[in-house]
Amino acid sequence: MQNIILLRALNLTYAKEPKKLGDRILGREEGLLLKDVSFHLYKGEVLGILSDYKTLHYLKEVVNGSLDTKKGKVKTESSVLSLDVLDHVNHPHALSMFATEILDEYLKTEEVEKAVEELQAQALFSRHWKTPVRDLSRRDVALVLLELSKFADAEIIIYCNMYRHLTKDDAAAFKATINEQEKREHGVLLLESNIEPIEILANYFLWLSYGQIRYDGNVKQGIAEYAAYMKNKSQIKNVDEEALFDLEWKRNVSEYGRYAHGLKRLSRNQASPIDRFNIRKIIISLVVLFTMLMASIVIFMDISFTGAASAGQEQTVVIPEEETDDRIAYGISTEGSMEVGGDTYPYMSMLRVSDRSDAGYTVVNGEATEEVDSGSLIYFNPASLYPETTLEDLLPYTDEVFENNYLYYSRFINRDSSTVMDTMSLSASSDMHAELSGIPITYHFREGIIFSMSFPARNLEGMYEAFGVSTENVIFRLPSGYMILDASNETWLYINR
Repeated sequence: MQNIILLRALNLTYAKEPKKLGDRILGREEGLLLKDVSFHLYKGEVLGILSDYKTLHYLKEVVNGSLDTKKGKVKTESSVLSLDVLDHVNHPHALSMFATEILDEYLKTEEVEKAVEELQAQALFSRHWKTPVRDLSRRDVALVLLELSKFADAEIIIYCNMYRHLTKDDAAAFKATINEQEKREHGVLLLESNIEPIEILANYFLWLSYGQIRYDGNVKQGIAEYAAYMKNKSQIKNVDEEALFDLEWKRNVSEYGRYAHGLKRLSRNQASPIDRFNIRKIIISLVVLFTMLMASIVIFMDISFTGAASAGQEQTVVIPEEETDDRIAYGISTEGSMEVGGDTYPYMSMLRVSDRSDAGYTVVNGEATEEVDSGSLIYFNPASLYPETTLEDLLPYTDEVFENNYLYYSRFINRDSSTVMDTMSLSASSDMHAELSGIPITYHFREGIIFSMSFPARNLEGMYEAFGVSTENVIFRLPSGYMILDASNETWLYINR
C-alpha cells in the first residue's frame, strides 16, 4: 500500500541553552521554544501553521534537519526544500549562482540547464541575474524563491513567512504556486505569523501559542477560535490584565520545573553519575575554574610586590607617556546633540575621548577639545573586558521591529552611507546619521561609512536578571562587535566591526 504520509513530527520539544554558566553545567534549559508539537503532513496537503516568527523559525530548522530537538523526532523519507527570505538577505553570490546552487540539489544536470534557461527568460531573473542576492529587496527574494520552488523536485516544501514580504499584487502568484504544489501531490508546510494566507491557502490548520499546540483541525473552525482569542486580547486595558492574560499557557512553556519533569529522563539504574552530566561541560568548567585560580594567584603576587612600600608612603602607578598616547577610548553621546569643534554630533554618536576624570571627559574633534560632563557620555574602551554574549541572545531585549528584521537592517553596517541615504525613506539625516521614517532605527556614520545603528530597548529588568549585571548602562562584547545600552533613554547602540 502506498504511504500517503510524507512527514511525521512527534512530540517536538526544543529549548535554547541558558546564558548562566551554572545552569549550563547542570544541564538546565533556558526556556522552551517548542513543547510537545506533533503533526503529520500528507501528500497534496497544505498544512498551515500559525505562530510568532521566532517559534516558526525554530520549527522550520527542526523539520528541515538543521537543528536537533531536546525531545521528539521528525520522521520522513522525502526530500525537503526550506524557503525563508531572511535566510538569504546576506547571501553574497549573484542571483545566477544562487539559483543554480538550489536547483543542483533537487534536479539532474540536464534538468538544471533547462530550468536556468527558462528562469533567465523571466523579467525578474534577467534584470537581476548578476546582482548579489543581498542587494535585492525582500519582495524580490520572495518572488525568486517562489519561482525556484516550481522547478525544484522536492516532495516537501516549507514556505516560512513568505506572505509578509509580498504585495497584494503578488498574492495571486503565491496562490498559483501553492495550487501547483498540491496538483503535484507535494506536501506544503505554510508557516505564517499572519492568519490571512492560511485562511486562503491551507486545507488543515495548526495554531501554536507559546510554542504549544493551541488548535489542531479544520481551517474554518480554527479561524473562528483564533478570531475569538484576538477579540479577547484586544480588550486588555492595562499591564496587570496583560500579565494575567493566557497565564496558564505562559506557565506551561516558561516554568523550568514543568519542563524538567516533563522530559523523559534516564533512570538511575540505566546511567552512571557521569552519564547524567555532559562531560564536555564539566571539562570546560574545570578549565574556567583553573583559569580563575591562576588569575587570583597572579593578582595576589602583584599585591604582594606593590605593597612593599612603607605604610605611610602614598602608592602611585605611573603610566608611561607613550602608552597614554596610544590608548584609544570613546564616549557615546547620550545628549540630543553635542557641539565639539564646530561640529554637531547627534544622539548616540561615538566621539574620541583623550582624558577622563570624576567630573567628566575631554572629547577630541581634530585639533579641538571639549570638556563634557560625565552624565553626557557613556565611556567605552574597546580594550576593556566587557561581558560576552551574542546579538541573538540580546534580541529579546530589543525593539520588536529590530528583533524580527535584524538580519535585514544590520546588513547595511560597514557599507557606504549612500546605501541608506539613497534607498531608505528618512525622517531626518546629516553627514553623521540617518533616521528611518516610521521605523525606530537610526544609522550612524563615520567618514562616510555606516559605523553603527541605534534602536529602542525593552524588558531591561529581564535583561539585567538574565545576564546578572548590576550597572544601568551596560556594554556587551559580541563575537564581531558591541552592544551598548543607554539605560536612561532605553536605547541600544549596535557596533559591528
